[in-house]
Amino acid sequence: MKHKMNARAFKALIAAVFAVSATVVPISQSFAAGESLGKKCTTEGVMTGTKSTSLICTESNGKLTWQRVKLASGNGRPVANLTPPKGEIEFWHYRVELADQRALVKIINDFEAKYPGTKIKQVVRDTTTYNNTARVAILANPKAALFATSRGAIFDQFAKSDMMLDLSNQRYVKQNVVAKGLTAGQYEGKQLGIPYQYLFNNPIVNTEIWKKEKWTTPKNLSGWVAWCKDAKAKGYTPLAWPGATRGQAAQISNSALMNSASSYAELAGNLADLNSGKIDLTSKWFQGVADIYVKLRDAGCFPANATGVTEAAAYNLFATGKSPILPIGTFAMSSIIALNPDLNGKMELMSMILTDGKVVAEGIMNNTYTLSVNKNSSTRDQKIANAFLSYLLTGKVAEIYANETLQHVNVLDVEYKNVNLLNTVSFQAKNTMLAPRFLLLNAAVSDLTQDALIQIVGGKDPDVVLPDFSRQIKQKLQG
Repeated sequence: MKHKMNARAFKALIAAVFAVSATVVPISQSFAAGESLGKKCTTEGVMTGTKSTSLICTESNGKLTWQRVKLASGNGRPVANLTPPKGEIEFWHYRVELADQRALVKIINDFEAKYPGTKIKQVVRDTTTYNNTARVAILANPKAALFATSRGAIFDQFAKSDMMLDLSNQRYVKQNVVAKGLTAGQYEGKQLGIPYQYLFNNPIVNTEIWKKEKWTTPKNLSGWVAWCKDAKAKGYTPLAWPGATRGQAAQISNSALMNSASSYAELAGNLADLNSGKIDLTSKWFQGVADIYVKLRDAGCFPANATGVTEAAAYNLFATGKSPILPIGTFAMSSIIALNPDLNGKMELMSMILTDGKVVAEGIMNNTYTLSVNKNSSTRDQKIANAFLSYLLTGKVAEIYANETLQHVNVLDVEYKNVNLLNTVSFQAKNTMLAPRFLLLNAAVSDLTQDALIQIVGGKDPDVVLPDFSRQIKQKLQG
């Protein structure tokens, strides 16, 4: 993959990654008292929402006042969706979750009712199957006119196969989407995909347990070590960590990585060097990351037999109150509510700062579930796919998806109604980092790196694990 970027563009990217975003007001279109254009405000960076009419508290002439904020990359209000021709296409994706299916079935039914003669057929695979087989299958099937990829290695693989239509000049891309959330869908200067979800890969906390035990949020690695010891002594499994499910076990690595270097640029460089084989897991930097896992392990943060805990088992630990924290992310909330409806409205996000040194970021955001139009489809099918994608990226439609799936979305003019979204959207006002683990674009390197960390949690000695997995990574890179 080529990464040609001048200094100004690189600085703009870093600024976008760390830009303080929105604190959405959990009300109707109107703003709270005092939040009006030009009026005095008190907290710089706080915003009134992710709507085209949103205001931001910013400094001007030495004073903090409410000003208009430009969230989209283009000017003007969001635009209506494109009109499709008649015909049928396939929409390939990996969102097998019931909440996603409820939302997508409704959205597709509404779209087909609005445009008689136009059909969208879902082709859904579980994530593992999709990641392993979908690229080849879609390359051989031009009817798969709209398809999804996840950020990082999978998106990179699809992009290298030259199968994605460039969407850079579409008006709905420029005016309907939060600009800083577009980065994950860009490749070699082109917008090849539109990230739909706006997630937070931070631990979910059971607020009732937290209040009952009178705990305060740990501020650093030492604080997390002390909290784990206290929670374990009180009979809890501190972190409901699914060591047997690599993808979800890996979520906590974002928090371990985010403050492991002095800046995002340095961290990105370290991960790029690991990805290419210039450094390996025995580097001083990565040994420091591994040491975080050792400290958490030795403090009793993880479940007993941690590497045998499945995703379902971890969810159950949290849903039943046996664990006060699920260290995964906002996308797990709908599954938790399905297991225990009493937790509806009783979950919040928590910063997981795993350093006793400089704090670069206090949380993780990510843009996954990237949607692309098949470059190999017929002109008619591309128009249908493009129209349906533009439909998904209108505020009222994205609102259906967000409130049904309990996931924030990368779309302007969405009003979040679900209490869990409102309880967690405050993280948009925090200094968050784009999930760094996805900077390992080589899937084998990423998987082996996570497997090494999982082994350490399981009790293995880092002095044995890191050289062993470094050899495995070297073999993969050479093979």
